[in-house]
Amino acid sequence: MAGTAFLSANSQLAIAKETTRGTAATTGAVWMPVMTPAVVPNAQFLQDSALRGSPVLVYDEVQGVYHTEFDAKHPLYADTFPNLLVAALGSTDTVTGTGPYSHVIGLLNAASTGSQPPSYTLVPFDGANYFSIPGSQLASMDIQFSTEQTADATVKWIGNPYVSGTAAPTGFTTPSFSTESMVPGWSVGVTVGGVSFAYISSGNVMIDRKTKSIFTEGTQAPYTNFAGPLEVTGKLMGLVATNADPWSTGTGATALTRSQSALVVTFTDTNDQSGATNNSITLTMTKTQFKMPKRTVGKEYTEIEVEFTAIANATDAISGYAPVKTTTSNGQSAAYN
Repeated sequence: MAGTAFLSANSQLAIAKETTRGTAATTGAVWMPVMTPAVVPNAQFLQDSALRGSPVLVYDEVQGVYHTEFDAKHPLYADTFPNLLVAALGSTDTVTGTGPYSHVIGLLNAASTGSQPPSYTLVPFDGANYFSIPGSQLASMDIQFSTEQTADATVKWIGNPYVSGTAAPTGFTTPSFSTESMVPGWSVGVTVGGVSFAYISSGNVMIDRKTKSIFTEGTQAPYTNFAGPLEVTGKLMGLVATNADPWSTGTGATALTRSQSALVVTFTDTNDQSGATNNSITLTMTKTQFKMPKRTVGKEYTEIEVEFTAIANATDAISGYAPVKTTTSNGQSAAYN
């Protein structure tokens, strides 16, 4: 009997914030344009290798604990990307302006709730089946940019065991996608210490929540998927455009001394506007320590790569301390909460 195949181009992804952590959301779905989505059911098997007088290793396998991982890459659309910023950082969205609107999202600091960002139900569709993944917590987000490509973010989630189906679950049946344009890498702006660095060719900002599944007795699924403390790191690659490179030359080389300065990375959408202002996503790291400068001469011109760590400070915090604060400018008046 002849079979068939399913078209991966029909794939789509929706996410919805949960009211009760781990209980599948049925309202509030947001469709996220996505590249290379991958659902990975992490169902462990425990091997019985107790000796029984025979030259063999495995006599049986029983199921262990089980969680689901979901990986995807997203372009930085200014209208949908703030949903991922809330998932990573957790604070409520402070909205100001009358169009364009400014959305400030930072790190949630609430000891009474474990400082946990909201959990989400993810519903990816791969062209053949829907997979509902409740209790999903964003684990990491690597925002990457390069002059000759578009800016995008590689995102990893950790969630509960999925439920599969051939029809969309309740609340996920009417797709509505972003109408924004992608951010071209050449329009990304980098400033260090208030000075624009025009010779940066690529870079990344890694927002890492160190999320882990916590398992307890009586159930195979996680008790909770728990976000740990935030760490923000990254790299910048640029031309050596001066013989007084501030990172690696001179007695005050900032990547070779304790010298913390502000790093601001702005992703500007050159095609979509709110009023007369281009939509944008800005990451502000008021205290950044540069380190490990690496100058290379493998091309026709000299380059330098430098690593950085964003340092917790009060300026970037909603309360307490935080290493980063984000500001998105777009045409949406409603908060991403």
